[in-house]
Amino acid sequence: MSVPSRARVLDLGTGSGVIPLGIMLRHPDKGLTVTGLEINPEMVAAAEENVQRLGFADEIGIEQGNVCTTDFAPAGSYDLVVSNPPYRSEGRGKSCPDEDRNKARFEVDCDLDAFAATASRMVRNRGRVCFVFLAERLTELVESFTRHKLEPKRMKFIHGRIDSPSKVVMLEAVKGGKPGLILESPVILFEKDNSLTPSSIEYCPFIAK
Repeated sequence: MSVPSRARVLDLGTGSGVIPLGIMLRHPDKGLTVTGLEINPEMVAAAEENVQRLGFADEIGIEQGNVCTTDFAPAGSYDLVVSNPPYRSEGRGKSCPDEDRNKARFEVDCDLDAFAATASRMVRNRGRVCFVFLAERLTELVESFTRHKLEPKRMKFIHGRIDSPSKVVMLEAVKGGKPGLILESPVILFEKDNSLTPSSIEYCPFIAK
């Protein structure tokens, strides 16, 4: 994911703040300003606590709001928009008895296209949008991006093991960008003995801590 210096970053559906914290830990000296948007008040409180504990209260702000409601900021307010949207359409897969957890897993309040539409509205022209999503729904993700003028530029698949199908894909797009997609080398998470692979640790050093 390309993160320019002094960028204004928005995370849609931030949950407990994992993505904003990961961005700041990876780029502590870039002068970033990160906003995490989350609808669940309990998750908002958890994200705020995590931000405080890791010392990023000046860089990361957590706001309660709905991804489907785009009045939380003016259009084009951000240089980079990131998201890990709910993976499953409602009614597909086993639901969770906990309502809030169910909303995090399934498209209850907002579907994938709503996330893409809000990302496109909030990012500036030529700004970047990065989603982490279910690999089996890749065609839907690409269609949503292109529908909202987000041109896919880089794609990376995540595999549990080298001999297993990918379950997760990361897609980076540029708003108003020209066609030209780079398919990057995949990340393989685990060796056969369940230890982390060197490439996974190199890609995300924090998973080894």
